[in-house]
Amino acid sequence: MKLALALTLAPVAAFQAPAPAKSASALSAAPIEQWAGNGPFGFFDPLGLSNGIEEQRLQFYREAEIKHGRVAMLASVGFLFQEHFHFESGPFGGIDSPSYVSFEQPPLAGGLWFGLALMAGNVEYLSVETFEPLLEGGIIAEQNEDKLFRIKADHKAGDLGFDPLGLKPTSEAELKTMASKELNNGRLAMIGMAGMVAQELVTHAKI
Repeated sequence: MKLALALTLAPVAAFQAPAPAKSASALSAAPIEQWAGNGPFGFFDPLGLSNGIEEQRLQFYREAEIKHGRVAMLASVGFLFQEHFHFESGPFGGIDSPSYVSFEQPPLAGGLWFGLALMAGNVEYLSVETFEPLLEGGIIAEQNEDKLFRIKADHKAGDLGFDPLGLKPTSEAELKTMASKELNNGRLAMIGMAGMVAQELVTHAKI
């Protein structure tokens, strides 16, 4: 329960402001060992998954990690919120169950959850627009093999151009610090979400 409560603080870091989209920054051009998110124990890659991989592919992996971390931070809050606070009416009215089976409760059981997932999935086009453009033939064309799963050279991983509160730090050092906080909180949230779901699968009870 203490871990679950701690995770409610994680989304604070999700408001990391995007980096400038004009060109690859000095941080993205640096070796991966110097990228944001390597603390507090330094660069961690015991399986050598980053060895021999070009920067644009590494940026693709980093963007995937950032997105999953942001989703997990939001999910960790929603997972706990819906178990302890309930709506009397509306599309989520009457749902009072452990979060891991909430999608089976009316009205979500009627397919509303699918609509919500589809709506959220439409935002993914923001990331697709940052991929290296493919030549004629699409993903199955041999000429596009070197372009698959690669971020454009002028795109900073995780930058969706969304900073309504103007929280972006003015210096590269401060931006790297904020990015590291977001990444590490996102990693904690991903592990925490897996733990909360596993606990409810075993106990069949709310946290």
